[in-house]
Amino acid sequence: MKKLLLITAFALVATACQQPKTAEGDSTLQLTYSNLVDAPTQQQVREALVEAGVSATNVDAFLESVNLFNQTVGNKAGLAPKGFTTINGLQPKYDEVAIQKKWMDKYQTFQGYNCRLTSFTLLRDLVGFNADTKLNKEEDEVLFIDRESLNNAPKKYFTAQEENNFFTLFTEVPTTNTKEMEAHLQRLQQVWKERGIEFRYKGDPAKASLISVVFHSQLSPEENFLFVGHVGVLVPFEGKLLFVEKLAFQEPYQAIIFANRTELSDYLMNRYDVEWNQPTAIPFIMENDALLEGYRPNPYKEKSN
Repeated sequence: MKKLLLITAFALVATACQQPKTAEGDSTLQLTYSNLVDAPTQQQVREALVEAGVSATNVDAFLESVNLFNQTVGNKAGLAPKGFTTINGLQPKYDEVAIQKKWMDKYQTFQGYNCRLTSFTLLRDLVGFNADTKLNKEEDEVLFIDRESLNNAPKKYFTAQEENNFFTLFTEVPTTNTKEMEAHLQRLQQVWKERGIEFRYKGDPAKASLISVVFHSQLSPEENFLFVGHVGVLVPFEGKLLFVEKLAFQEPYQAIIFANRTELSDYLMNRYDVEWNQPTAIPFIMENDALLEGYRPNPYKEKSN
């Protein structure tokens, strides 16, 4: 029963990108983004990633998966056709029904790549692990869709050890029944340290970092877990910041330009901090293994209510 509850709870988190968009279409807010459809923009992003310390081999693997997705879903899915485009609001609109149909027509068993698989593809060389850490498969059952995707992918990007590292990083973390974010932050930091997780470029603003949106899930008052529900890669870009993400298995890749980390926080919390009166803590955002500088609760939630 516990296994079933875990799968149900975290399957919802795994698709959290499909939650309501609370500041969609707000003309006072703007978002500048690309879906990496054209070669010149891909080259821009490639150069920014490599300059920030990401392996060129890993960037090429990432772009290969980008092209696989974009070529599969075609040009009628609502993707930005070239370069960066600026819209009112914080959420681009895509034809999710068309995307899913086109994807399933070609891949019946391969779900595609999600945010976690995409970010790990890029940063797997920049996160250190204790090679002796072996998690029981029962412990990472909440990542069952990620595991299926790895098993059914048309091309294998990870070695066996890298797959183990992936689950070491993203497997859920037991926590306490509290709405205090600081307690959950300390708990996640403690467990990551116990698992031997270290970020090579921690604290270096010129280098790539992992941006994780952490959710508190409660199966019962006695069973509480922390889970990385969304994740992306942040790098410097032309005097600003570039956030690279895959929204969900069958949703697009995005590269978004932000002026600062508070703008990044507002974008992410607008998408994920959308619940009212829940028994759990609101999501929080980490940069590598520390709280994101500029993090704050969703400033648009009250307006949407």
